[in-house]
Amino acid sequence: MCGICGCVFFNSTVSSLELLRQLQHSMARMEYRGYDSCGAAIQCQLRNGDPGIELFKAVGSPSETFWPVVEAGVDQINPALVQPIQLGMGHTRWATHGEAGVRNCHPHVSSDKKEFVVVHNGQITNFAQIRNYLKAQRNWDFYSETDTEVIPKLALYFYEQTPNATFPDVVEQVCQVLDGAYALIFMSTLFPNEVVATKCGSPLIIGVKSDSRLQLSDCRTSFKRTESAAYANAVREEVNGSGDNAEAEYRMDEPNHMIYKPSDTKSKPKVQYYFSSDRPALGGLTSYCLDLHDFDIAHARGNGELEISYKYPGSIADRHLKHQEFDQVSEEENIFSCKTEQEIHQQRATIESAVRGRVDFDNHAVKLGGIQAYLHEIRRTNRIYMIGMGTSTHAALATQKILTSLTNKSVSVVQATQFIDMEEPIAKTDLCIFISQSGETADTKAALDYCNQAGALTLGITNVVGSSICQNTTCGIHVNAGVEVGVASTKAYTSQYICLVLLGIAIAQDYFSMKDQIREIIDGLRELPMKAEEVLNHKQELKELVELIQERQAIVKEGMTFNTDKSNSLYILGRGYQYAVAREAALKIKEIAYMHAEGLCASELKHGPLAMVQENFPVILFALNDQFKTHAFNAMNQLVSRGCVPFLVITEGDELELENNFKNKAEVPFHFVLPKSTPCLQGILAVIPMQLLSLYLAQARGCNVDQPRNLAKSVTV
Repeated sequence: MCGICGCVFFNSTVSSLELLRQLQHSMARMEYRGYDSCGAAIQCQLRNGDPGIELFKAVGSPSETFWPVVEAGVDQINPALVQPIQLGMGHTRWATHGEAGVRNCHPHVSSDKKEFVVVHNGQITNFAQIRNYLKAQRNWDFYSETDTEVIPKLALYFYEQTPNATFPDVVEQVCQVLDGAYALIFMSTLFPNEVVATKCGSPLIIGVKSDSRLQLSDCRTSFKRTESAAYANAVREEVNGSGDNAEAEYRMDEPNHMIYKPSDTKSKPKVQYYFSSDRPALGGLTSYCLDLHDFDIAHARGNGELEISYKYPGSIADRHLKHQEFDQVSEEENIFSCKTEQEIHQQRATIESAVRGRVDFDNHAVKLGGIQAYLHEIRRTNRIYMIGMGTSTHAALATQKILTSLTNKSVSVVQATQFIDMEEPIAKTDLCIFISQSGETADTKAALDYCNQAGALTLGITNVVGSSICQNTTCGIHVNAGVEVGVASTKAYTSQYICLVLLGIAIAQDYFSMKDQIREIIDGLRELPMKAEEVLNHKQELKELVELIQERQAIVKEGMTFNTDKSNSLYILGRGYQYAVAREAALKIKEIAYMHAEGLCASELKHGPLAMVQENFPVILFALNDQFKTHAFNAMNQLVSRGCVPFLVITEGDELELENNFKNKAEVPFHFVLPKSTPCLQGILAVIPMQLLSLYLAQARGCNVDQPRNLAKSVTV
């Protein structure tokens, strides 16, 4: 869950210091992928006048801690020097192997001579075996605790064994030994003015900007790397054990090549190549990019050319540069306390964006361009699986009932890891829906691979065009929420929710029996943005609720007679459509307020959770105007009879019914009133105050809302 970036400038007018500033900018745009630590490497002129590579590493986020480290270490280089070729790469880290300290920061090096320098996103599963092999062969010391350090050292080992190898040859040999997922960018003092990048299982995008039109040539290589590939295969067998060479043999196939090069070399045009884990990091830098495929090797050379060697099945057109306007992070946050608050308040706009161009309100019809060609196949499927992790699973859970009702199919919601662990039998007649904000969630991608192998019809619902899930599903729906920076997902959740409802309508709108239900839902969608805005205007009531929750927790703590952390706990109860809201609300409170919260089905109280309840124990209960309202009021009475009066979320018009449950108005508990919508959309209006509540709880507890501890936005490992 790290972020990597790189830039190569040919015929540059950029100084070394400006290059570092560019790297900081790119790292800052990716810091939601990890912000434990950060680092960068640039090719530069050292203070003694020699060419070299200098590293800058910092603990903390790149936006806050990186530049002070640059200022402290800039005397080691000639910062004002403008070189015709400028190279650099950066990394933001979310710790998986080793603590968040400077010694574990990327970039990692082969030795103090920096023969090979690398940044890595992913996870190497056989790093311990590689480390043991290198120690046995060279007795090399390892400085860090990471899985990444074996990569540059392995590169140096192969270089020493095959000294005539080119930079891409060395990288190819390294990849032949690695197991796991990776996106890698390499620099080297042995190969100045060159950058090599490759990937397997983790995303890597190349952006291009040029003053001159780039020519593209395509050829099949006229040589074989038999000797080096065979040696790498032998090393792999020693590292992993004999007989483990199936993948290595596949990689030994003769590669194809494509080369981008400036058409006009006489005028020395500026050519810039940008490497990135994420499309948003390219926003403002270029509008042209290409996606590397697994095992592709991209080589930016000192003459301004970009060569891509590829073995993955597919045509050269798969790697053509494509024009794309990247979503950029909004800069209007100065009126908000943090990005998360800004994104919560953007939901009126993102709800409108999710339905714009897709819903014909006058004719009560839905058209989803990304799945239109496959609607006939979708309708013929027998079962529907909705697969995701975290908040995406809750979006699926929130819409499971309405999809079941509209499609008249069996609809299952499964966490991606559980889906894989259970080895769910999948048929070609199944529709498998994969939900991921980033489109890169590792567990969800693994489930997608499983379903693709089974031949199922696959559909992706993501917020990032061109992401791995977008590319590897049969069809898909873009949620149109814009860049979401806050680690705790807010606006993407409500957009996913709406897109799943639209999918249900698209499947069912030819069924005459569903006409009235579809009409009601579409009318509800028309009013939804305005009602979301209405909910957002009731912030003061939610701040009062924060104070009440904290008062209750203090009372419980004071009266405790045994050792427990119950004073820091909270129950959130819902049923039917609101069960998913309770789960999502509890997750948000855990994520950003660091408070134990459980989202429970209200009917589960008497099956165990009621044992935790005592007088003043804080409970939030959804009792909305749907078929489950009576059950919710029953749960309320169970709590009240035990001295625990819950905080309630109700629908407008139900205030009198609530009051009738108590002897006098003074006993009526705190209640937040929601505008009324059709039942299947009520969960969108119900989750927004819970997002605000988690925000205000986090702020009251002094937590970093945008960057909660131990978490990262895009879970790619």
